[in-house]
Amino acid sequence: MTDHILVIGYGDAGRCAVNAVLAAQPDARLTVLDTDYLAVAEATANGVTAVVGDGRDRCALDEAGADLADRVIIAVPDDLNAFLITRAVRPVNPDTVIVAVIREPENSAIFASDGTTTVHTRQSNHP
Repeated sequence: MTDHILVIGYGDAGRCAVNAVLAAQPDARLTVLDTDYLAVAEATANGVTAVVGDGRDRCALDEAGADLADRVIIAVPDDLNAFLITRAVRPVNPDTVIVAVIREPENSAIFASDGTTTVHTRQSNHP
């Protein structure tokens, strides 16, 4: 397969996404983009290419290969940042499938407004 997937954010949700992709498509080309050096080191140890940078930054998106990604999974802890990252990715790669993992279900409407983003609400582990 030549599927290239960019995962922005390597916290719990991003790690889960990477592991799910690797389980389903062991030959998928994965790149992780995260602002945290430790998260990038962990992603690299997990066997994927990883880049330190902010998903809202065009230079970081270029370095992570956002323009070539078939899918972009946005798994950052803040819904507003996820929305801003979505808006930064779209001009770089108008044809990519963007999946945003959000925390608050009521925020899904802002992502769906352009009709191009799949939104998943993260299940809370808290009561």
